[in-house]
Amino acid sequence: MKVSKPVLYTLVLAVLFAGYIFLFTGKKRPVPAVPLPAPHTAQGTPAAQSTAGLEIPKVDVRAIQVAWGDDPFVLPRSITDRKIEKSKVLPKLVAIMESEKGRFAIIGGEIVKKGDMVGDEKVVEIGKDKVILVRDRVKRTLSMEDGAQ
Repeated sequence: MKVSKPVLYTLVLAVLFAGYIFLFTGKKRPVPAVPLPAPHTAQGTPAAQSTAGLEIPKVDVRAIQVAWGDDPFVLPRSITDRKIEKSKVLPKLVAIMESEKGRFAIIGGEIVKKGDMVGDEKVVEIGKDKVILVRDRVKRTLSMEDGAQ
């Protein structure tokens, strides 16, 4: 007896569907509820229960001490201190390279071109032996003699 592929695929899908229905549907067993311990009032007697039969414990929110203080969105002090210390490091001019595409400089381990940012300073000009950086309209010049010390 020869069976075509579409009929065979339909039969396989029907068997899989029937297995799914048999295994995953039907009566569900209820999950037993675990009773909560009874909270006590200041007099030592159990507190009144809610209408649903659940006991709601009283929590004094003022007694909870939170590590971040009043504002949970403030970064920890050590992270902000590291950022400040990192920005205080003055970059040194290591080398200046010239190619067909223009001049490039190596400043503090980074290869930069005119218009790139070094920290919070912008590279305005790359000369044969110096690089001019600008931050807040204040110019600073890095020269090869300064980096050789």
